[in-house]
Amino acid sequence: MRAYGLILTSAVLVASCTDDLEAPYNYQLGTTTGPGVLEVGCGELPQAAVGAEFSHMLEVTGGEGPFTFAATLPDGLVLDAANGTISGTPTTVGPAMFDLTVTDTNGDVGMASCSLEVNERISIQLDLEAAPYCLTGTDTLLAHVVEGTGDGSPITCDHTNGSGNGKIPAGVSIGEETCAVVGTVTDTRLGTWAFVVRGTQSGAEVFIPYCVTNDTPAPDTYPIAIDIGGMPNQTLVPWSNTFNPDATIMLGAVGDPGFTVTDNGDCPGNSCSFSFQFFINASPFALTDAGGADKAVIVGAALGNDGTNDNLTHGVRLSTNAPVDDEFKTRAWVVNLDLDYCFSQDSDTCDTALDPEFNGFLEFSVIMVPDGV
Repeated sequence: MRAYGLILTSAVLVASCTDDLEAPYNYQLGTTTGPGVLEVGCGELPQAAVGAEFSHMLEVTGGEGPFTFAATLPDGLVLDAANGTISGTPTTVGPAMFDLTVTDTNGDVGMASCSLEVNERISIQLDLEAAPYCLTGTDTLLAHVVEGTGDGSPITCDHTNGSGNGKIPAGVSIGEETCAVVGTVTDTRLGTWAFVVRGTQSGAEVFIPYCVTNDTPAPDTYPIAIDIGGMPNQTLVPWSNTFNPDATIMLGAVGDPGFTVTDNGDCPGNSCSFSFQFFINASPFALTDAGGADKAVIVGAALGNDGTNDNLTHGVRLSTNAPVDDEFKTRAWVVNLDLDYCFSQDSDTCDTALDPEFNGFLEFSVIMVPDGV
């Protein structure tokens, strides 16, 4: 019997890339790469400041999402573990080092260390060497920001009505970006309006008084003169004072400030009647005490004669029964008084119960600044 043997041989099939053949034979073999080494970075951290809103997203390269972030941050800041956003409001001044980690879906970890500089809260400096304590002309809040405070981002300005912020006169507004007075006073009342402008930077606020003046009385109205602290010719100068934030306030006396209003010959002969009214705007405290007594009053009102004209003289007193509320302890606030005057030989003309004919109109402002500002 003959035996036959079966010989098996093997061959190597070699595949190559070609563009010479028609599809589907002109195939190419491709290669793929992994996601790369997982790394996390601080990025370009913005400047921070106490009281200023902060937001920054960390940078991640490599790895495979989703990612989970973790860090030990300065006081006031928190980290969104899902998207790597640091946000919040810092509370402590100074350099702050913190470590951060990121973990990807495969369990790979990236680490980094970051340094964040936190400035002092934005603040302003008001010159208290000379009254009045307010900005006039082209001077603006932007020029009074203390160097090195705040986070350096743009400041916007506005005037908000309400207690303590004063009344802005008709015809005037505040430029949001320039913080400058825009327009001119159209109110015909003689005097100076003091009002508080608010500057806002990343949610942090600062306050500073501004003043605008109408120095031209309406035709034929009564001449008005004011002395303050023994200084004459202060009719257009606000009454500026500092105060102890933790104490009650008592300002003014008979004759200081001293107001003199002169009639225009409305009282010939030896008989004259007068009356006045005043309105208080934007006070940061209640205007009456628990017993209903006024805490802002005209005092020492008296009628006199300078040999030619009759005149009314009086003072103003301003008081509180307690320290101002916390929101006003560390910043300037103002009170505006609108005063109207009447002289007449006929007593009914100036009778406040009979719609008197007032012919003297004054805007008088009180500016209060806490000690040490």
